[in-house]
Amino acid sequence: MKTGMSTACFFCRLYNEEAVRKMAELGVRDMEVFFSAMSEYEKPFTDELRRITQGEGAHIRSIHALCTQFEPQLYSAHRRQYEEALDVFEKVTDAAAAVGAGTYVFHGPMNVKRAKTFHVNYEFAGERTAVLAERAKKKGIKLAWETVHWCWYAQPGFARELLRHTDSDNLYFTLDIKQAAQSGYEVMDYIDDMNGRLAHIHVCDYRKDAEKGIIPCLPFEGEMDWAGMREKLAGLDYRGLLMLEVYPGDYGSYGELMKTYNRLSEFFG
Repeated sequence: MKTGMSTACFFCRLYNEEAVRKMAELGVRDMEVFFSAMSEYEKPFTDELRRITQGEGAHIRSIHALCTQFEPQLYSAHRRQYEEALDVFEKVTDAAAAVGAGTYVFHGPMNVKRAKTFHVNYEFAGERTAVLAERAKKKGIKLAWETVHWCWYAQPGFARELLRHTDSDNLYFTLDIKQAAQSGYEVMDYIDDMNGRLAHIHVCDYRKDAEKGIIPCLPFEGEMDWAGMREKLAGLDYRGLLMLEVYPGDYGSYGELMKTYNRLSEFFG
């Protein structure tokens, strides 16, 4: 199992091109880029990222779009909204292909109105998802829907049901550990729900607080069962990446960040 690091670890500390350069400087060779602006989907920016990684012997393995810009509209019944969002989706997947990424971490629609009972029209969702998955497939990119507690994949059962309604073999899933914990369900239950389609993992840790709820933290500093996770992934013969994705406030120095990264690499190596 390979480990990597996301530019999200440097959000508002460094711009993405600076974060890629910094990760390479620190010795990280497998990376995820969390795009932060529409301009970053354009060729001048992706060319710059490619230039940096090629010069450093590094690889961008996955990308993440700023989902609130367009992903919810990919499931809109309003045709004009959908078509405009689809244009952005094409730009994002073009950008992913341009930097050499093989995985697109996807949030999908948000669950803004937090009803006690949340319903998804899986027939409609499956049709739309198949379109996206097949378009990404043509560019050599896996569509990997992520567990996010404020979006559609906020509880186990979603992945299995979506797979049942999606006519594409290019639908995969991303497990975000902190998001799974924030949803109130067991992290391992999400892995079971993905039915062999787990393609990517966002690695972090969490603590439970009676007043503040789930508090994200660096791996090995919280309550995550890392030995259980390693055993679970080994049993699945997991071949995807374990991408370190922590908040900038979770660490003080780059030395502290790299200490965690190196420990993670050794633990899952």
